[in-house]
Amino acid sequence: MTVSEFLLGRLNELNVNNLFGIPGDYVLPFFDELIDKKTGVSHVNSRNELNATYSADGYSRINGFGAVAVTFGVGSLSTVNAVAGAYADNSPLVVICGAPVRSVSKTIGTKLLHHLVDQDFDTSMKVMENITLRTLRVSSTETATAEIDALLIDSFIQKKPVYLEIPFDLQQAELDNYPTTPLNINKKVTNTVTLNNAVDQITKLIDKSESISSLVGPLLQRNNMILTTDKVISHINACVGTVFTGKISHFEDHPNAVGFYQGKVSEDYTNKMIENADLNITFGVQHTEFDTGVFSDSIGVNQDAVHILNDCVIINGEYYFDVYLKDILPVLAEKVQVLTPKKLEIDASARKFVFERRDKFAPTDNDLTIDRMYVQFANFMNSGDILVGDTGGYINASQAGLKKDIQIHGCGNWGSLGAGFGMSIGATFAHSEDSSDKGQVISITGDGAFLMSAQELSTIIEHKLDATLIILDNSGYGAERQIHPGKERSYNDFLPWKYEQLAETFGGEDGVTTSSYVAKTENDLDKIFTELRGKKGVNVVRVKLDPWDSASFNVKFSEALQH
Repeated sequence: MTVSEFLLGRLNELNVNNLFGIPGDYVLPFFDELIDKKTGVSHVNSRNELNATYSADGYSRINGFGAVAVTFGVGSLSTVNAVAGAYADNSPLVVICGAPVRSVSKTIGTKLLHHLVDQDFDTSMKVMENITLRTLRVSSTETATAEIDALLIDSFIQKKPVYLEIPFDLQQAELDNYPTTPLNINKKVTNTVTLNNAVDQITKLIDKSESISSLVGPLLQRNNMILTTDKVISHINACVGTVFTGKISHFEDHPNAVGFYQGKVSEDYTNKMIENADLNITFGVQHTEFDTGVFSDSIGVNQDAVHILNDCVIINGEYYFDVYLKDILPVLAEKVQVLTPKKLEIDASARKFVFERRDKFAPTDNDLTIDRMYVQFANFMNSGDILVGDTGGYINASQAGLKKDIQIHGCGNWGSLGAGFGMSIGATFAHSEDSSDKGQVISITGDGAFLMSAQELSTIIEHKLDATLIILDNSGYGAERQIHPGKERSYNDFLPWKYEQLAETFGGEDGVTTSSYVAKTENDLDKIFTELRGKKGVNVVRVKLDPWDSASFNVKFSEALQH
């Protein structure tokens, strides 16, 4: 068994069946192993390294782990923005980089190696140290397996990206010894004494409180703890709200749901129910600028507050370190069973979302507006669908009340234009591995964001996958227009593409493997949504909007974001 074969086998254990990447001379032996060895991992030839890493991130959010392989220097440094986003949004993945042979990297002379910044062989390692959990350069076959295992386990448990360099001469090097036991991703990392102390304090606060509110975030999805958290919330009878970076539809269709919480940007009822409770418990919420409505929240100000994070718990400002979310929630779910549920009344008539499904209307021949379009969109999506939104598209979609069992992912607090569509590619591959054939992957993106990762459309066309892409065409950067209003600046404008022709341009066969649509009115979009339900292939929908149209919510949110 070679070093690369061992690594690929470990990735397959982490549910990685597709690896995204771009071949280059320093990483070709690894790609040979990827193609030739039967490890259960297939290669997806992305269109560039940045998009490949976005795809690995999106894949990770559905399957639990992602992987991307690139060449030295020009490849590794091209992944940086996406790696930073994965770190910011707690998405575990590994960047595998082929490096020069060991003998060359130990010498510094007058000859400048290609893909090298000056004569520094550590440039990528130094950059990655700041945006990953850990970096590793394999140095020998004797230590390779233990080091690789430790790196992957740490990434999986801590929910962060890692960086792995394998020199050219080690990628196909044979291992004299290698472990035959499975990767230990369930190794004990929680301090049991500290966990029990935290649980005791939490249950005391629950017991003494007359009313409890809760917020749920992305770390529940990352740790597969949604149903366990539901047990806690349901038994103590806490009201529950969702947040921007981890909008979990399971809790938006919950009997105790009070809507989408974003500080003072929230609907009035949602804000009141969350902030006026005696106790607030956040489950896997990161408390980012976007989650808190630009820090306009009052969580914990006039109430007790418990924050359950990935690797620690904070109770009224006191930290309980080395207590992992995946370990404390099952214990808490058992402990609360002896407690008396709280009294809770949910006002069914109160608005909990900006875009409510109950606002469904008879479409007209009027031009589309974002406020009306997202009501149509909320009613279009069905259980089993996976929604991946790019910055502007996701900001608006997060405000829609969606049906249960819809997965929703976006570029989160990192907010990088182009990330959402790139991530949707990975999500589409992950969804294609699901034999249930339930739902579809839907990407919603502004035109400005789409331009930054558009060529990846050809990847899903090439692999004959099923996906729907909705492009909001407002001839520019609509979100930026709202953040910096009152000035019609040319830097927010660009020449619109003929998006409805892109699928065929990128190799699709119109009406066979791809279909394209243009919507300008409410009736147009209604007819398209009716046709798209259950439709196979790659479907591209161009939604034409006025350049200055914006959701009423987004105007309010953009005002808060103004510097």
